Amino acid sequence: MKNFIPNRTIEYNDNRVSRFIAQYGKCAVSGIELGFNDWHSHHKNPYHLSKDDSYSNLIVLHEGVHRLVHMKDIDKIQSLLNALQLNNKQKEKLNELRKQCNNKTIRLGE
Repeated sequence: MKNFIPNRTIEYNDNRVSRFIAQYGKCAVSGIELGFNDWHSHHKNPYHLSKDDSYSNLIVLHEGVHRLVHMKDIDKIQSLLNALQLNNKQKEKLNELRKQCNNKTIRLGE
């Protein structure tokens, strides 16, 4: 209840907590154990297109990974990638989410 987002639907708030529990409090991309304030819920199919707050459309990500999903500035992407130290398998998961948002993929060797 402390993480309730007042400007979002009840469905969204319920499903984001359910998704957090289902993922055992870990980021779906990095596997990092998440605290109370460092996680974000991400709409796999962008909300502005789908208006879908369903459980199946949400995924829980570390806030830095979530920023990488949406980021477009190559220098900022590289800086955050360096900080997070994602391996190639994690970058593949990240790229799948980026594709769903119509963002360019990140090269795995970078």
